[in-house]
Amino acid sequence: MFSTVIHLYSIQDIANFMKKRAFLEESYGREMVKIAQTTAEVFDKAHPKSGTFGDVWVSMLKVHEDIGNQRIKFGISLSDSAEDILALGRSIEKDRKKIKEAGMQCEKVVTDADVVLEKSKQKFESANDEWGRAVSLKNQEPSQPMKKNIFRTARTPAQLDKTEADCRSRMEIADAQYKQQHKKTLQTYAEYYEVHLPSILKDLKAVDDECYAALRYQLANYAYTYEQALAKDGLALDNDQGKGLRILTSKIDKDADWIEFVRLCTERSERIQKNEYFQDYNSNPSSLSKRVFGVSLEKQAESSEDMVPDILRKCATAVEQYALSSQGIYRMSGTESKIKRIRAKFENGDPNPISEEDLADINNVTGVLKLWFRELPDPLIPSAAYPQFLEAVKIQDETTRVLGLHTVINELSDAHYATLKYLMGHLFRVQTCQRFNKMGASNLAIIFGLTLMSNDSSAQINMNAHDNHRIAESQLQAKVIQTILENYTVIFEDE
Repeated sequence: MFSTVIHLYSIQDIANFMKKRAFLEESYGREMVKIAQTTAEVFDKAHPKSGTFGDVWVSMLKVHEDIGNQRIKFGISLSDSAEDILALGRSIEKDRKKIKEAGMQCEKVVTDADVVLEKSKQKFESANDEWGRAVSLKNQEPSQPMKKNIFRTARTPAQLDKTEADCRSRMEIADAQYKQQHKKTLQTYAEYYEVHLPSILKDLKAVDDECYAALRYQLANYAYTYEQALAKDGLALDNDQGKGLRILTSKIDKDADWIEFVRLCTERSERIQKNEYFQDYNSNPSSLSKRVFGVSLEKQAESSEDMVPDILRKCATAVEQYALSSQGIYRMSGTESKIKRIRAKFENGDPNPISEEDLADINNVTGVLKLWFRELPDPLIPSAAYPQFLEAVKIQDETTRVLGLHTVINELSDAHYATLKYLMGHLFRVQTCQRFNKMGASNLAIIFGLTLMSNDSSAQINMNAHDNHRIAESQLQAKVIQTILENYTVIFEDE
């Protein structure tokens, strides 16, 4: 039916629209998540103690990340709907062709009956003409004057009677066959118009109804999914849990931030005036050697046979034993007070700094590890080697890019090389469980790119005037970590 053909064209158009929109939504969502995470990491590194304003800004970035994730889910839903619609189109087209073939077979039966009937008619007319000529010869009333033939003798009356009888018999047989075929053809026509054609039209109507109902369902599902996506965006912007953008902005307390800033400055000033660092050193010269945070990797490597710092080993072991399947591992933030408590235990030389209570929220453990990396005097990827890493990762050819990173990594000091190899091995095992923790190489690279790499020269640049430059540079930093992770077994080959 014509409407079925229209619906088939509509199916293709709708599926194409949903595929294109799904691509746009997923691309938008991924970029939103990426820029929110990158901006949060940059801000957290540049302003670790920013009061209520910093808390609100990071929370607002988390809202944008949630919106991005919602858009990715919406895009995936649209893509699934597009595939369902295309599958519907294929099924409808298959059923339509099957019905069309059945109809053509029925029409062929009618056409064949017409051909056989025409042949029977021609045979009857030929036999009737032959019988008429025989009768004329018998009665000596030829319809046309007979041509004389000196080689043919005149036939006898008996021969003429026999010829006339034979022709009449053939004519009667042809007449009976023609009447029988005429009756059979009429029956074929009656069967086609009364049985087959109504059945074909009924089947086509059923296919058309199925196509219409399925299309209507898919469009209704699209409308429902779209409404849900918009509603979730609305809840992210303003909700009753106090996590919407509008409510978050009201939580900025300028006076409290000022009081906290003054308190921190006062504490720092008092410690400088009391000369606490020198007093601690004079009373216990070995205390500085026990420090964990803010101490160079070379200094910490002296207390480890394989040059891997103890804090990295213990935190990584805790994650691999208890939290490889924890969703959002290393991306989720822990509780500041609990992170400080774990930090203090590491600083005080506690033999078991990570207790069972700390394992209840593994994000506190990962938070301590990220904080330790951020407070290194020289980042894990040293500032001196920073330009070489960026130059290597800018190489377009993948094999050459991996080889370039392998070369600059081998030029690192023993302490930095051993620590980087251990960390990358740990993160490599984390990303192998991305099916559960949702933290693949790209996500981990975004988190650790800014943590492990730092450019001292760019740190002094006015932040507001160079946002685009910083974001572009942070993307390169993430690309460095991602390339190392994806090629871990090649770069850190077994010796």
